[in-house]
Amino acid sequence: MQFVKIIRFDQNGFTCGSPQSDSIYKRREPVFINREIDNLFHTGQSIYTSEVILPRNTDRHWSGCYCYLEEFTQVATETRHIGFLPRESVIWVRNKSHLGGGIPYIHRFVHPLVEEGTDDDNMINDTWVKMNVEDALERTRLWKKEYGSLPGWITECYLMEGQVKRLVYPSTNEKVMEFWLSKN
Repeated sequence: MQFVKIIRFDQNGFTCGSPQSDSIYKRREPVFINREIDNLFHTGQSIYTSEVILPRNTDRHWSGCYCYLEEFTQVATETRHIGFLPRESVIWVRNKSHLGGGIPYIHRFVHPLVEEGTDDDNMINDTWVKMNVEDALERTRLWKKEYGSLPGWITECYLMEGQVKRLVYPSTNEKVMEFWLSKN
């Protein structure tokens, strides 16, 4: 089994909470779109409002934490923690592609009983979609190839509590493990 490195910046490590309470922005109201992106070049999609999930702050089903996949190039003020996730996992990532500086994969909500209109800007900004780790890593690679430096959103992911519990954590004596697992 192959693993990918997950980076978490928090003095308490990989602690889980609601998507709102775990946010460094505390006023964040993330919207999860129940759709897995399997084509990195298919942007501008519409979805029905029934595919939109607005988790409540008290909903334990949505307990998890915000992390970064493989790398984080910005200055972090919190303590860095490392865990390793199986490479075949599906994670929540930002609803932004590597194309055009972050064109969204899904750009509008459509109500199933209302005819689709012409307004293309009815998408909420802080939206998340499902993506397998391989595609998320490829999206990062394609971004780096085109733009060089990485913005935080391209590697940011949201892991559900069950995924956090299955992370493999290296001990302080296992620094070689971090290199080996992330390269093999």
